[in-house]
Amino acid sequence: MTVSVHRPAVRARAAHGGPGPLRLAVCAATIAACVPYLTIKIAWLSGSTVGWNDASAAEGSALYVGNAITLGMDAAAVLVALAFTFRWGRRIPAWLVLAPIWIVVGLLAPIVLAVPLGTLLQALFSSEPLTGGDNALQGWVYGMVYTGFTVQGVGLLAAFVLYARDRWPRIFEIRTRSVPKGPTHSLQVLLARGAAVPGAVFAAAQLFWAFGGTAGLRGHELADRNLAQQLADGVEGLLGAACVVALILIVQRAGRPARFAVPLAVAWAGSGAMFAASLYGLLVVLAQPGFLAPDAASATGLVALAGVLTGLVTGLTGAFLLAEGQSARPMASSTP
Repeated sequence: MTVSVHRPAVRARAAHGGPGPLRLAVCAATIAACVPYLTIKIAWLSGSTVGWNDASAAEGSALYVGNAITLGMDAAAVLVALAFTFRWGRRIPAWLVLAPIWIVVGLLAPIVLAVPLGTLLQALFSSEPLTGGDNALQGWVYGMVYTGFTVQGVGLLAAFVLYARDRWPRIFEIRTRSVPKGPTHSLQVLLARGAAVPGAVFAAAQLFWAFGGTAGLRGHELADRNLAQQLADGVEGLLGAACVVALILIVQRAGRPARFAVPLAVAWAGSGAMFAASLYGLLVVLAQPGFLAPDAASATGLVALAGVLTGLVTGLTGAFLLAEGQSARPMASSTP
């Protein structure tokens, strides 16, 4: 009787306690990394041309809208970091937490994995500028922005892991083969296997460009190529391929890797990268003037479309899996 009363009391005190020093430090570092980007976006939206080599290049309604959207996205990253840190974040519906962090991981994972190493390789082994052929912005802007993105990506991922371990602890304990099969399992298998085709196309194209291939690229895309960009393409290709493989292992309830959290994390990051990064790339292609002209055909648009579709299908498949798993009793009671 004493034990049964004592344990809920301990859990209640833990639940009502504030965030620990680690969470506060991660949150503070993440928000601090957002401040420079938010500041320069606000300055540009206010009419400033700080950081621009050509003031006329900073004009245009499309650029204004793009700056407003990216400002809102980085402001949302601040809110997400706060939600992962403080107790009120646990009361937010799961979908309202998972959807933004899925997009954030998708956008920032390739940057975190590719930009620091790619920048180092570019500086050591190439005489080309770090910004490729794009000289519209001054060099310090790229350094500030991508350093901030790298810290944001690491910080948000760390904050999310700490948050998820508290809110969904069984995800980190259950084995892949023990995840219950819900009523949509057959559909999950079909979608996972079907996504392998466009996923393979996406991964193959990205890896082709990563290793120096230029087929399908247009003039300005060739001008912007450098080692950092090639490494980013390679990372996106590997994430896409790993996502499809991990999701198939999950839906087939494979015995390896044993811990469900491992293939889930790979599928999560890969699907988010394919969807978010490819959607951004597709919007950039569509925003180009004259993109419908006969001589403007580019394989990058088709590859980006394949990435968007594959990321969306794999992401929804994972959402079905998690929703059914959380509502099923076997998942809540099974042992690791």
